Amino acid sequence: MNISADSPRQTIHKSSGSSRCIICGLLLALLFVIPLWSSIGHTAKPQYEIKLATLAPENSSLVKIFKEMDAELRKETEGRVGFKIYSGFALGDERDVYRKLRIGLIQAATFSANFLNDLNPNIRVLQVPFLFNNYQEVDHVLERIDPELRESFSKRGYRVLGWSEVGFIYMMATGPVASIKDLKGKKVWSTANSPMANAVFSRADVSPVTLGTPDVLVALQTNLLEVVYNSPYYALVTQWHTRIKYIVDLPLAYVGGALVISNKAYSRIPSQYRQTLESVCAKYLRRLVAKTRKDNEDALRIIYSRGVTKTEVEPIEIDRFKALLDKAVGDISPESLPRDYLSKVRTILETYRTSFEEKQ
Repeated sequence: MNISADSPRQTIHKSSGSSRCIICGLLLALLFVIPLWSSIGHTAKPQYEIKLATLAPENSSLVKIFKEMDAELRKETEGRVGFKIYSGFALGDERDVYRKLRIGLIQAATFSANFLNDLNPNIRVLQVPFLFNNYQEVDHVLERIDPELRESFSKRGYRVLGWSEVGFIYMMATGPVASIKDLKGKKVWSTANSPMANAVFSRADVSPVTLGTPDVLVALQTNLLEVVYNSPYYALVTQWHTRIKYIVDLPLAYVGGALVISNKAYSRIPSQYRQTLESVCAKYLRRLVAKTRKDNEDALRIIYSRGVTKTEVEPIEIDRFKALLDKAVGDISPESLPRDYLSKVRTILETYRTSFEEKQ
């Protein structure tokens, strides 16, 4: 018997084949769509985006850690809160960044103590030359004064999300510098509105060259500057080390920093996400401090390995330098350097050192 139509058995086989093709097609589509959807979800603008500025270069440890911090914050808030990071000098120097923070163009920023000093003079106390002997002392003092420092920033309109640091700074030069006398006649760098540095230079009879940080490398290249100062890691990542020939083997001062967010921006983040924001930031800022210390140690070794000479300072010259710095500190106005706060920090340090010695 001729059958012009498909038999039921043939129909079943054809239908099953078609179904399998459809299923395979859907599976293939899902394989492409799911990764695309995940990618879109990860890079999508969060509902509460915090624009964060930092002067740290794009290739720095800080920016790398901040990107990890942003990823965890988005994950913990299911993509609702996250950062948009502006690195390097994309938004100008610290003063430019602060103006943008103040008028709301950005909501958060990292600042070194060099700038935070103007915002909160209590921070300048931690920058007094030769105040700290090591990082253990820094950590102890910061732990003791942390609550009141945060409160003093809050009164000025900013919430501290974590403490960062530049580290101990060193003097770097194109020629040998091993004494105060060697500084005289040299083109020494300074920044605007720097009471501490200006007081020191005045006592040393040095006329500094005032320039913004972004201009230092070019100034070194064109011999406009001969003496600069910063952390070893900063000198490495900004290429300053390619223009200097000497580093004075004497840590001058500790320079801290902070990640702050404006109180106004913080208040706009729903309360259920604020604790997450603070805990995530605190976690990564602690990690950043540990990495910064290692980076500075490694950077110093790398810079020396590339031909920069370590300049040893004689003990008598160190004493002279410390005496000059003590006089310079006395020249700074109480408004710029609160004496009661300096006394408090010194008392904390003395107690710590005494306790440490007794344990030895």
